[in-house]
Amino acid sequence: MDNREQQNQNKEKDKLTEHIEADLSHAAQQGEHVQTAKETEEALTAPKSKKKRKTVKDKLRALVKDKRSFRMRLLIAFLVSFAFAYTLTIFGPFELYLPNKNYYVFSFTDLVQPMVLIGVGLTLLLTVVLMLFKGKLFNYLSSALFAVTVSAYLQGNVLNPDLGTLDGRSIPWESMTISMLINVAVWAVIFIIPYVVAYLKPKLWRILLVFVSVLLIGMQSVALVTLIVRNDYLETVSDGYLSNDTIYEVSPKNNVVMFLLDRFDLKYAKEVFRQYPDIPESLNDFIFYDNVCGSYSRTFPSVTYLLTGVQTDYTMPVADYMQKAWTEGTFLQKIKDAGFESKIYTDVNYVMKDVEYAAGKIDNIKEYGKKTDKKKMVSAMLDLSAYRYSPLAMKPFFWLYTGELANISTVDAEAADMHVTDDAAFWANLKAQKLSVKEESNGSFIFYHMQGSHDPYVMDVDGSTPEGGTGGEGKWRPYRQTAGNLNMILDYIKYLKEMDLYEDTTIIITADHGDTGTLEELDYQRIISLMVKPGGANADVPIQYSSAPLSVKNIQATVLKSLGIDHEDYGPAIDEVAEDADVVRYFWMSGSDPFQTKRDYHLVTYEIRGDIKDFNNWKIVSKEKILYPYYDA
Repeated sequence: MDNREQQNQNKEKDKLTEHIEADLSHAAQQGEHVQTAKETEEALTAPKSKKKRKTVKDKLRALVKDKRSFRMRLLIAFLVSFAFAYTLTIFGPFELYLPNKNYYVFSFTDLVQPMVLIGVGLTLLLTVVLMLFKGKLFNYLSSALFAVTVSAYLQGNVLNPDLGTLDGRSIPWESMTISMLINVAVWAVIFIIPYVVAYLKPKLWRILLVFVSVLLIGMQSVALVTLIVRNDYLETVSDGYLSNDTIYEVSPKNNVVMFLLDRFDLKYAKEVFRQYPDIPESLNDFIFYDNVCGSYSRTFPSVTYLLTGVQTDYTMPVADYMQKAWTEGTFLQKIKDAGFESKIYTDVNYVMKDVEYAAGKIDNIKEYGKKTDKKKMVSAMLDLSAYRYSPLAMKPFFWLYTGELANISTVDAEAADMHVTDDAAFWANLKAQKLSVKEESNGSFIFYHMQGSHDPYVMDVDGSTPEGGTGGEGKWRPYRQTAGNLNMILDYIKYLKEMDLYEDTTIIITADHGDTGTLEELDYQRIISLMVKPGGANADVPIQYSSAPLSVKNIQATVLKSLGIDHEDYGPAIDEVAEDADVVRYFWMSGSDPFQTKRDYHLVTYEIRGDIKDFNNWKIVSKEKILYPYYDA
């Protein structure tokens, strides 16, 4: 029995040997390296612990092992790099500029060349960097850049919460911790997708990166062409500007000085008077009016309307309205025709767009060869683009007050006296230079547009810049800055008295609009503050109060009357309106869309009868779609 079993085992062994020899012979014919039967047997019977393990060098070699052609890697690297650069440095800045070109003091043609060069340069740089790697390392880096691009695109178009507008208003970032964490989680999910696809389906990964990159570039290109077609991108920027040369110069007689404190709502005035009682106690000879209706809900077109008397219903482009208002408006022309000077100190972009529209009506207009500071322009536009596309947690690092664009974008030695809104500097220079008299002047209307109760709060009660540039603590910030403006005006009055010009000077302190907000309809009344010291008053009479029903229209008539100019066509002056007068007033509000993503969506017209402080007296009489918005949330 044992012999038979031994014979069977020998036969099986002989058959196995024959198979192995046949395999070895076939392998030899194919030119492959083979093991001998003995080696094979030893390999099969060797302990697992003796199998060869991969070294660190082997693993590193695997990271860069790549069977793809150079052209295939170049295609992926270029498209991923171009999609990133195009989104953040070309399309982003252009999309921010074109629909909001009224904010900027540089033209689209100034912006195109540097941004395109940056976009092309960044594309080439990223492509070269990616092409330095192969295999898995190439996949990892390409996936990261692709994920950032997709996440940024979705952030800018879908994920951004309503943070309001960059109008200087502080944003409570500290209260957004949960939202920031959720936003980071969304980015993390988007970020991991290409890695998962690369691991499970390498071929699908390549299709994903190429297809989505081309899709993003294509969609944004179509949107950009649409924006260019809809906007006058060749519109030039005026070479004119408002000069500060004679900002502290007054006439020897017949001065009307108006201080417009931005967003100086009645509620701010009351709180400032409560916190700083020495201010109202110092405003002798003034009459405080607490029943005054503004015109529009924001700086544009409120100041334009105040200085021209021409209203807009947003049915024409902003530049066209500005030209119409300053060309057809007769208020300042009437002052000039009477032989008086007219000096305006305000933000051109919000009020005129092009100072040449007001040529012949304003005395402090100058011209110069404008040169755009492209370094500052590019820096500002990249910050705005990064603010839009960055995750919520990174946005504070790119926050920018759009009002700064008017101050940083142009430079020219000939325009060193260009007016910019800087209340602290205005007050410091006023203290240093005081006021001077232009003896040959017959009279003047001087208009100062100050920061007032509007963000950013960069001036304190005494005119200093508070620590951190915040203007005080928390909710008290606007009151401290507004109090600083009023203290500055008291210094201005002091210098008028020193020159014996106070008595003949009419002083008006008012606002362009009341408190603001992004709302579909008003939730409470908006009332502008108004204080007037009539010419001829110098009796040191304590401040008085009046509830006469007034509107912005009465201010133009008051200025003309104070200069001795016929004002019949402009309605009654302030002192000609009785407290019990039955006056119907209208207020135009920029209402937002239902989602509060666009603040210039509806023009809501309110009719006010009776005391403006009673919100029950505010009635909506019309609500029309705004065709040409100025602001875009």
